Amino acid sequence: MGKIKQLSKETINLISAGEVIENPSDILKELLENSIDAKATEITVDVKDAGISLLQVTDNGFGVERDDLLFCLEKYTTSKLESIDDLLTINSFGFRGEALSSINAVSKLKITSSVDDSGKAYFVENLDVKETSFKKGTKIEIRDLFYNLPVRKKYLKSNSVEFSKLYDIFLANVFLNPQITFKFNSEKKKVIFPKTNYENRLLQVFGTDIKSKGIFIDISNDFFKLKGVISNPSNQIYFPTNFLFINKRFVYSPQIYKIITEAYKDYLMIQQKPFFILFFEIDSRTVDVNVHPKKRVVKLLNEMLFLSELKKELNIILEKNLGKSTPQINSLNDYFKMDNPSNKFEYDKNKALSNTNFSRNTKYTVNDYYKPTQSIFNSETTDREELPTLFEHKITRFVGQLHNTYIVCETKEGVLFIDQHAADERINLEKNRQKVTFEKQNLISELPLPYLSEAHKDILLNNKLKLNELGFNYVYKDNKFYLTTLALFLDKYLDKNMFINILEDIKESTNTVDKLKDNLLKLKSCKQSIKANQELTLPEQIQLIKKLNLCKDKGICAHGRPTIIYFSKSELEKLFKRIV
Repeated sequence: MGKIKQLSKETINLISAGEVIENPSDILKELLENSIDAKATEITVDVKDAGISLLQVTDNGFGVERDDLLFCLEKYTTSKLESIDDLLTINSFGFRGEALSSINAVSKLKITSSVDDSGKAYFVENLDVKETSFKKGTKIEIRDLFYNLPVRKKYLKSNSVEFSKLYDIFLANVFLNPQITFKFNSEKKKVIFPKTNYENRLLQVFGTDIKSKGIFIDISNDFFKLKGVISNPSNQIYFPTNFLFINKRFVYSPQIYKIITEAYKDYLMIQQKPFFILFFEIDSRTVDVNVHPKKRVVKLLNEMLFLSELKKELNIILEKNLGKSTPQINSLNDYFKMDNPSNKFEYDKNKALSNTNFSRNTKYTVNDYYKPTQSIFNSETTDREELPTLFEHKITRFVGQLHNTYIVCETKEGVLFIDQHAADERINLEKNRQKVTFEKQNLISELPLPYLSEAHKDILLNNKLKLNELGFNYVYKDNKFYLTTLALFLDKYLDKNMFINILEDIKESTNTVDKLKDNLLKLKSCKQSIKANQELTLPEQIQLIKKLNLCKDKGICAHGRPTIIYFSKSELEKLFKRIV
């Protein structure tokens, strides 16, 4: 007898269900899409135990006929698709006819529905149809998810993580359908979002902060139409989830996420992530929504052109809106873009970032600098000819230290403001990139990590190899994590916030180990740098500027903030209305 056998129908259904249903959020997605396709104007979601014990969706859509109640539980039964040609222009959310069949295979399912306002309705449970009373619409109850698949249930995340995923799916549909009233009831949260318009729906969810902290966009070009809101780098909004929609589908695209992150790279501090809610409209013939069992990932026909155009549009928007939030007085912006030989600096690690010792016993003033008979410099800076240059700006006079934070220098054509912390941070980053290794050191005693959330524990459990490469070894016992090693260079700098930031960084699936290592170097560079409100002597200020000028990327700190701001003399005269 041969070894190959035909699987039973029950086994096939369970395997197929696993492709579509991995957690409660997958079920909620399918049920909400069915309700929206049924033209519902009010949808209520009820949840217990993050959707594991109960997940119920009730709508006032057009309902399901009695004869269809059983039939809709069969595999590949749908009212939305007739031929293969329809796949190219499909506009409804569900269309493959797998969802209800898959849900029924892994849970205890009950569907109650009525097609009119007579009060007469039918429900199906355990493949048995009976009459009942119900208003027009449909109620689908899902109980005891994975009761018959204990292995699958074991791989569910903690309730808090599963709830977050579930609520994100709910919010995605709330954003997509402002014309529908949504209600959500659970042990953790009870909310109502009445029907409204697109902008008011954002206000309902985020409050008025979205107006001041977001940049509203509306773009139309040959590749796409795009509207939505992105975070304003000068007034950052925090929300744990970004929302990307293509042709009214909540999707994930690593390529689009990467383009958005790159657009913000010089505007946000380290560990800050851009927030966005973006709605793309693209010719449906150029989008394949059938490449993933959950329709969560889409494939674009002209992806490279699409991404190139998106990057261009985002750069324009960010430059324009940053101009609105601050005066256009940083003339070096244009200089950074020039193909200027003097700006093509080759980093000299032998000259840059050398340690210089200063005496704190002597106090200096700016006036001291101009006494010809008195030298206040060390052997490296003994006369006026030694005054430093920064970019193309030759410093002619040190005006002083403003609020013990900003160094103010006069140049022949204007004035420079140097952020002493940002400048030293850039210097330290380039030094650390040259010298620091991720050699591990053993801790004398295990360091407990009692402050971890369930989500952070999941990151530790699932990313041990990455964390080992970053220098962290740890053990898990008595339901707690303990560090046993860390990278030697972090010995003086690691604290609770830094470790949480590292875990948040790892959560971003697009971050490679090299990227994570560089982010750690940025954190270290920040912590070891001169602080704001720290008094510097004049020789210290001069040495800081000299070292900054030797850096490769001297215009920005490790976080992407500017190290200097320059006003030309003509810009100052315009500000004071001396010239127009």
